[in-house]
Amino acid sequence: MWKNILKIFGILYIPLLILSIVLFLFQRKEYIKYYSQLQERETSIKKDFFIDLFHTPIHNINYWSQLDYPANFQPLDTHLEFMQPYIEIIQDITDYDQFRILDLNGKEIFRVERKGVNSLSFGALQDKSNRSYFQEGMALKKGQIFLSPINLNREYGTIEKPYKPVIRVVAPIFDSNNTQLGIVVINFKMERILNRLKSNIVDNNFYLLNDNMDIITSNVYNEHIPFEVSDTVLPLNESNNLPAALFKKDTTFLHNDHIWSIQTMDLNETEIDSTFGSGLLEIVTPAQWSVVHELPPAFLHGSLMLLYFSFGIFNFLAIVLLLALAYYLVQVRVQKGKYTKELEAKNVRLFKKRNLLKKQNQEISKINNQLNTRNKQLNEFNYLVAHNLKAPVSSMTLIVDLIKKERESEKITELLPKLGQIAGSISELTSDIGEYVSILGEKKIKIEHVDLKLLIDHVKNDFSETLLDSKDFEVIVNIAGWEFVEFSKF
Repeated sequence: MWKNILKIFGILYIPLLILSIVLFLFQRKEYIKYYSQLQERETSIKKDFFIDLFHTPIHNINYWSQLDYPANFQPLDTHLEFMQPYIEIIQDITDYDQFRILDLNGKEIFRVERKGVNSLSFGALQDKSNRSYFQEGMALKKGQIFLSPINLNREYGTIEKPYKPVIRVVAPIFDSNNTQLGIVVINFKMERILNRLKSNIVDNNFYLLNDNMDIITSNVYNEHIPFEVSDTVLPLNESNNLPAALFKKDTTFLHNDHIWSIQTMDLNETEIDSTFGSGLLEIVTPAQWSVVHELPPAFLHGSLMLLYFSFGIFNFLAIVLLLALAYYLVQVRVQKGKYTKELEAKNVRLFKKRNLLKKQNQEISKINNQLNTRNKQLNEFNYLVAHNLKAPVSSMTLIVDLIKKERESEKITELLPKLGQIAGSISELTSDIGEYVSILGEKKIKIEHVDLKLLIDHVKNDFSETLLDSKDFEVIVNIAGWEFVEFSKF
């Protein structure tokens, strides 16, 4: 029985299971699409937020590049008084880690360093002619601003501690005669900006990458720019076995139940409105950044838990109900089979009884026919006996009456043989009646050679007219052509 139950259950449940899986996969796809759109939107917001935060160092450097510096500018000597109010401005802007002015040969002519939140000190002047940011800065035109990659600040080739993530913003400076004096360089502290980027509304992972896929900052790591202080921090694509090409374009995709959303930024030759009326500012930078959001499997699975739960509950209820339905159908089938067998057995019995009844009816009909035949035969027998006995009995009665009335012995003697003939005829008739009764008993009729003339002579003995030789009575027999027959004598 259970084999049939499981068979019916399989027939009912497999299409339902396939349908539920299709619906589950469709809903899962829609969930993933929804979260992918959220990731993409948040990544785009972070990208715009990052670009907006860059406006602060850009507008700051633009301010210093727009000043009318004195000819033959010497900020620590001749023009110290000129620089004094600007030093106070530098001190108030706490995001400045270093502020430097380099001449056309790459030598620092002014350098202040932040030692605390509100304290500045004049640093030892250094030769930066071999630094890439000097060479890039000297190639700038008026209205152009150079942004360096974001990295940890180094002093004399060694990473400074505590770690200071900085970006160097560079712009050319000119005197009142529009003659280039050199460049201004600000080491802009990025910790505040990077900390704001790391903050997330939802439980996902944020990464800011450089063009080598190295992690600049992430909520996964406590330190900013972790790859510069640890050899174990791999580029993001290598640590997740993803092609680097995916991080070079704006895209959102699913990989190993991780939803990745990537927004690239190329600020090179980007134009920004100047806040100091000098038109548009053109950004020049060798650095390219990517804003990446990763929705980990734990969050995705947690969000999809209700879908998994609904899928499980639906299939559990379907299994229970379909098993009950299959059991019910099998029971109905068993009962139906039992009723069918009983009905077939009853039909067989009825068929047998019908055949028996038919046979009995046939026998009864046969018996009735036989009875009808016997009744006819009895009627005929009665008629035959009455008819055949009538003549000899009448003759016998007549002769007996004659004997009673006769007084002469001779006459009586003549009549007695006549009475013997009649008795012989009656005896022969009795024998014939026995033969007739045997015919009624369905015995085979005896066919014999019958002499009609002799038979007629016997019959003549039954009638008183012939016995007494009545002159008024004559029997004429003419059977010359048919004296003998083959038939029942009776």
